[in-house]
This record gives sequence, C-alpha cells and structure tokens, in this order.
Amino acid sequence: MNTEVEVVRVRKLIVLLVAVAVLAPMAASAGASSTSARSDCAKLRAAMGAAAFSQAYSTFGACVSRYAPIEQQVTSSANATCTAQQADPDFAATHGGKTFDQFYGSGKKERNAFNNCLSIVAKANRQAEQQGRMNPAQTCRAIRKELGVPLFDLSYGKNKNDRNAFGKCVSATARLQAHNELSASATCSTEQSDPSFAGNHGGQTFDQFYGTNADQSNAFGKCVSSTAKAASTVHTQAIVHAARTCKAQRRSDPAGLKTKYKRFSARVKDLSSNS
Repeated sequence: MNTEVEVVRVRKLIVLLVAVAVLAPMAASAGASSTSARSDCAKLRAAMGAAAFSQAYSTFGACVSRYAPIEQQVTSSANATCTAQQADPDFAATHGGKTFDQFYGSGKKERNAFNNCLSIVAKANRQAEQQGRMNPAQTCRAIRKELGVPLFDLSYGKNKNDRNAFGKCVSATARLQAHNELSASATCSTEQSDPSFAGNHGGQTFDQFYGTNADQSNAFGKCVSSTAKAASTVHTQAIVHAARTCKAQRRSDPAGLKTKYKRFSARVKDLSSNS
C-alpha cells in the first residue's frame, strides 16, 4: 500500500517538474517582453513629451499593454533567428571563422551561447523598431499643417468647439500605430518563416532583404518598422483625403451630411476607414 502511495507521489512530482520546465521559459519570455515594452513606452514618452503622451495613453500601463505583444513577437523572432544560426553549417564562414558557440558563448567554455544570441538579436531588432517608430504627436502636427487648423479641428474634434481635436488625433494615431506594429509583426513573422521568401525577393533571404547591420540580425525589426510605417502613412493620406472630401460634401449638401452624421469628424472617420 505504501509503495502505491509513493508511486503516486513520484508521478505527481514528475508532472510538476515537467510543468515548471515548460512554463518557466514562457514566464521569463513574458517578463522580458513586459520590461522591453516599458522601455518602449518610456522612450516614446520622452520623444512625444509628457502632455502629448498622456493624451495618447490614459496611463503608462496602458501603453505597456499595447506594446507587450509586439515585444513578444520580437522575442519569438530572435528565437527563430538563433535557432537557424545555430543549425547553419556555414555560420563560421560569415562570422570571422567562429562557430556559433565561439561567437556567442561566454568564457573559455563558451557557455550560454544560445541565450546570449537571443539577447543580442532581440536588442538589435528592438532598436530597429524604436528608431523607425513614428511619433503620434508629430504625425498629428503634420496633418494639422496640411489640412489647416479649421479643417483639422473639424476632422478630429469631438466636443462643442472642437478644442480637443489635437488630443483626439494623438490618441487615435497612437492606437493605430500600435495596431500597425502588431499587425506588421505578424506579417514579418510569416515572411521570416516562409521557405519561398528568397524566390519572391530576387534570391535574397529574409535577413538579406531587410537586415542593415553587420550580420543582418536586425532584419525582423527593420521589417516591422518599415511595414508599420507604410501602413500608417497610407492611413494618414486617407485621413487627409477624407477630410477634404467631407469639406466639399458639406459645401454641396450641408443638410444631408448633418442628417447622416451628427459630427463632421464621424464622417471623416467613416470615409477614411473605407478608403
């Protein structure tokens, strides 16, 4: 009887150890993503200024929540890159004659090569993303300059005198930017794992096509930043076009426009979303 109890205890212990082994890396990855997201938001706040940042995000944590999934994609991409490098028989030929362990390993015993690779590659990609990240406040200033203050205020304002237009623009642009980066991360992850990528990109691999640093390890970050920026630019152009179209509609049929849309900004949003 005691033997059966011991067997059950051993089995439970094995299950517990397996669970810990599986969940520990996941928890570490999630923690690293959250830490990196806080760094993203701190740098974004510094670039935007505290006032504009508070218009974009109700709290600092709200910003972190938006960027944590993006940073998780960076971690996953770094894992894919390092796995591929570790298995690459030609690694030494492109890394000064050093093997994967020699290049990334620490000390005489070349320890922690894979984890060191993850850290280096993820950092390179995060820097690439941060450097290419658009500033929502600057984007809104550019839109306001192109449209002129009266039309800009009409296009974004949601209170009686449209005085909250700039804040609403910053908030909407920040949400869109984070959305575009997350979407770009998914797109770039698919491209990175696509075996036919080179065949569709002039014979260049994903790293060769996007990478800009010495070993092209920042390819994922460059892919994300360029893809997200392109999407944001298209949306900005759609907003400008929609605002001018709505201005013309208000001149030709002011009653009809007001009947269908309570606010001018609602029509601009609807038209730009369907562009």
